[in-house]
Amino acid sequence: MIVQGCRTNLYEGDAIAAALEACGAVRCEDQPDIAVIVTCTITAVADRKCRKLIRRLRRENPNAVIAACGCYVQKTSEGELSELGIDVAIGSREKHKLPQLVEDWYARGEKKSAFDSDIMRDDSWDGLSLDRPRLHTRAFLKVQDGCAHFCSYCIVPFVRGKPVSRGMDETVAEAKRIAASGCPEIILTGVHLGLYENLAELVRRIGDIEGIRRLRFGSIEPFAVDDKLLKALSETKSFCRHLHMPLQSGDDSVLERMRRGYTADAFMGIVDNVREKLGEKTHISTDLMIGFPGEDAKAFVNSMKFIEKAKFGKMHIFPYSPREGTDAAKWQRPSHDEVRTREHEALALAAELHKNYCSSWIGREVEVLAEEIKCGTVTGLTPEYVRVAAKADSAAVSDFLRVVPKNWTNGLLTDGEASPDANEREDIF
Repeated sequence: MIVQGCRTNLYEGDAIAAALEACGAVRCEDQPDIAVIVTCTITAVADRKCRKLIRRLRRENPNAVIAACGCYVQKTSEGELSELGIDVAIGSREKHKLPQLVEDWYARGEKKSAFDSDIMRDDSWDGLSLDRPRLHTRAFLKVQDGCAHFCSYCIVPFVRGKPVSRGMDETVAEAKRIAASGCPEIILTGVHLGLYENLAELVRRIGDIEGIRRLRFGSIEPFAVDDKLLKALSETKSFCRHLHMPLQSGDDSVLERMRRGYTADAFMGIVDNVREKLGEKTHISTDLMIGFPGEDAKAFVNSMKFIEKAKFGKMHIFPYSPREGTDAAKWQRPSHDEVRTREHEALALAAELHKNYCSSWIGREVEVLAEEIKCGTVTGLTPEYVRVAAKADSAAVSDFLRVVPKNWTNGLLTDGEASPDANEREDIF
């Protein structure tokens, strides 16, 4: 099982693994009979990675069934998918059919596919479910799918389809199963999480489940973070003080061309309101797109000033990638050299801001959920989504540790005794 892209994909990968396991499949690291890829198409780089990965899996596992599903598959022709070596191809809202299609392939030896050709009008829910996390220490729980915001640069509405919300009772029941399995942390995720029909009530109900010590959000659009939701978050003890709200640009003219639906001042007002309601130490992380059509030198400077003023923590900096079928793909972009120069400047400022936020926890006792243990060094996250490494010889995965960070090393906080790897994994929002 290989999962690319967002946290929604991470949930779907875990749920597909659960479905295959229920049919008798057993996970293995080498020479699999079935190789499953949950694909992403958010950028041209994601597309290239998908194609490269599929070709490699086909080359290394000539006798295996190669099953690919998700966003890249949804928008790619069946002919091209077949040429890549895919045996079973499944679109965005049909992933629950994967075990049956694999079984059909074994029965008949024929390539199989399942696509929703009218995904823009389909209000059905893909019937995946999860009883416990298999691929991660924490449990991702998808509660929403699809988007109808149609930002001028974004392919997601075309491959994820019409916005739909999972039933409240069904969602809470799954959260209870996850808690009963011993998993202490749930991350609510969706393509456009803020479009969930009553997110505040869902937070309260999951927050009341015994055994859930941490509740988080994946990415949530800023205009969904209103006073009703913030009240529910502030009154839910298990909710972790971290929100990832994509900014994309700090310049009003660029935001308007992007069709983001807010101004820079409006976004700053939301940031201030979050910190007022949830506390000044709340970690606000974000995304920043570099080189969008119409972003001139002044607009870029406005973005740099904005992110510094907002005092974001962790940031995802990425260059604009034209997506065929979107309006922005037709517009003229800044030159490659301009984009690279701006990206390097933005990355430097983002690293400084991330260090500043994380270093503010030095000398304070924090709670760390152990995710990985290597040579006596435990790494994990605090409730505020700060990665910490600490020496703990007797700790086990999923233990909660109390740590007092002493310094900042290799992109994470340490207790002064741990020896973290220089190449820590990149967290996905």
